[in-house]
Amino acid sequence: MKPRATSDTGAITAEFAVVLPTVFMILSISLASLSAQLERFKLVSLAAMISRAAARAEPVDVLNAVFAEQLEGRSFIISSRGAMECVEVSQTLKIALLPDLVLRLAETQCARKIGL
Repeated sequence: MKPRATSDTGAITAEFAVVLPTVFMILSISLASLSAQLERFKLVSLAAMISRAAARAEPVDVLNAVFAEQLEGRSFIISSRGAMECVEVSQTLKIALLPDLVLRLAETQCARKIGL
């Protein structure tokens, strides 16, 4: 009969080796979702500003020139919905730890057309 191991030597190291990757994974997913949410807030603000300008009947090339800095890496589409002028601003977001995963973030905001 083999003698029983009465020592816990190495047990903490083994548990740490199992738990540590899980903690890093949860932390990285949390940071990635926070980053995506911050980018979405920027899209909301930008879409609202462009929709108000489009509702004033500003030409598209003027909108591109005025919002060139904020639109870097983003695109927008203008559409009319009755008395409202709507703008959808979108961008793709790559997550650093998952290079094959590309998220498309989009936000639509509308403003009432001026002069109606």
